[in-house]
Amino acid sequence: MGKPAKIFLRVLLVTLGILLLGFGGLAGFATYTSNSAISSAEVPVDGMVMGNPEGSLTIVEFVDYRCHYCPIMNATLTEALDQEPNVKVIIRPVGWVDENLSKPIASFVLAAAKQGKAIELHKRLMSLASLPDLDITRSIAQSIGVDVDRAEQDAKGDDIAAQLQDNQDYVLNAGFQGIPALVIGGWRYQPDEEGMRSVNGLRIKIADGQERLNKGN
Repeated sequence: MGKPAKIFLRVLLVTLGILLLGFGGLAGFATYTSNSAISSAEVPVDGMVMGNPEGSLTIVEFVDYRCHYCPIMNATLTEALDQEPNVKVIIRPVGWVDENLSKPIASFVLAAAKQGKAIELHKRLMSLASLPDLDITRSIAQSIGVDVDRAEQDAKGDDIAAQLQDNQDYVLNAGFQGIPALVIGGWRYQPDEEGMRSVNGLRIKIADGQERLNKGN
């Protein structure tokens, strides 16, 4: 092999090495970002926890109240919780599906948490036969004892906007393709529509999460 060819080969190998290191670094950064987002999302939020608040296994539920599939996933999760007494669920609303309604509704629900009414409001919204608008959200909130005027004012606060943005960042940074999405014991779970309806499938994931938790201890 001539000298020019050897030089070319050496340059090529060095270049490939640099590229591999770069890809490895990017993959490592993506993993770190995902793990960090999942860990942050698992931190309980006052007024946004359902199931067993003292449960050893944590599930994070990301929902958009204008999402057609979120009530399906929520119904499956709710049924599973009836048989899983050791599970704590953190509700994290996002506002993506409907540009004009998703964020205002999500912000209102987060604001209702300041009155201790967010979980009840969440359950009512998720059980509707059709997707809610803001008027329906206000009406339901009033029926369960929410001070609507106060909630509307709180919903405009910087703290609520930051919380909503955090929720949306967690979804993206964790590596989800959209919502509905669950984090179960630190692992992502995003089934197809058929999987969303499977209580047994979800309970298997919960059992897997509990087993990992037990091994970690």
